[in-house]
Amino acid sequence: MNRENTHDNHYMITNVNLFNGQKIEEKQAIIIKNDTISSVISMDEACNLSLQTIDGNGALATSGFIDIQLNGCGGVLLNTDISLSTLATMNKTNLMYGTTQYLPTLITSTEKDLHNTLMMMADFKEAEQKGILGLHLEGPFISIEKKGAHQAQYIRELDLETAQLLAKNSASIKVITIAPEHISQEVLDCLTDADITVSIGHTNATYEEVNTKSGLTMATHLYNAMTPLGSREPGVVGYIFDQKPHAGIIVDGIHASYPSVRIAHQQLKEKLFLVTDAVTPAGTDLTEFDMAGTQAFVTDGKCHYEDGTIAGAAITMIDGVKNLINHVGLSREEALRMASLYPAQALKIDNEYGQLKENYKANITLLDKNNDVTATIQMGKVAYQK
Repeated sequence: MNRENTHDNHYMITNVNLFNGQKIEEKQAIIIKNDTISSVISMDEACNLSLQTIDGNGALATSGFIDIQLNGCGGVLLNTDISLSTLATMNKTNLMYGTTQYLPTLITSTEKDLHNTLMMMADFKEAEQKGILGLHLEGPFISIEKKGAHQAQYIRELDLETAQLLAKNSASIKVITIAPEHISQEVLDCLTDADITVSIGHTNATYEEVNTKSGLTMATHLYNAMTPLGSREPGVVGYIFDQKPHAGIIVDGIHASYPSVRIAHQQLKEKLFLVTDAVTPAGTDLTEFDMAGTQAFVTDGKCHYEDGTIAGAAITMIDGVKNLINHVGLSREEALRMASLYPAQALKIDNEYGQLKENYKANITLLDKNNDVTATIQMGKVAYQK
């Protein structure tokens, strides 16, 4: 693959099998103009065109992965260093593992850190070209009882004044994770009216407490930091299985067992999408790291504090895809949909992202037969090649 050929950004990727989001079509070519797919054609048709070409060498072309919950990777963490260089490292690491779009995720922090993150995003004009679809604010408006790795001293309730501030910054905020038992419907409406997706997470709520609220269209890391499904109290897990909002799930074999992931997929189908919830060590061989001010460790792939509390994940999206295929038992196509189409649908951007079709953004991951990433195209540009 020769990236020199793409300087005018009108070129063609040839010799690929293409997963368009529904099915795999063999011997295809993808024509890219600027940051958009202008058409997908057969190799027979491609032979008659005189465009600059990149040979895909028989790889599977799939839509670039979309990670809705990414705290850090490549040795950096957004909470530890709120800067454009952190985002650049996260994007560079993502591209090596097939992720072309993500939501930088700020977990529970001080008001100053939240303000600084919003300011940084408001000033970042190239965000979309660098793979950023907006922020995911995971906290601080969560439940102390289900705080997980979040720092208790910064957890607070979301009042209307703060919600109005977040609504004013809705151009920078895509998702906010909240505990529904600690939020009024008026405050919830303020967020949803601003087109911010409100996700249920880090919650100690009962089924009824969630069911009395409207506008909750997503759930954060299913099973983790929420009340479990019980026979007499369905809990938040029961609410999700029953009402079927979109839900993210971490498929590392640590946050949820593989049979539990399979059960969730049977219940939620296209509403279940893959996330990493990755932190500093993802994409590296680090064994210790700073988790937003607390020392954390990696043992046998598990990120944890000294007391054993899970502190994020060390996987990449392609790791999750492989686990879905090899351990959960999903088809290659369904695993790829969970990494691309379903997150796009959850964010309501599946008219431009999550599929390889005409007029969609040119975000393309090339995979070999072992599902290893051989190249990544981000917004029309060759951004990584093995």
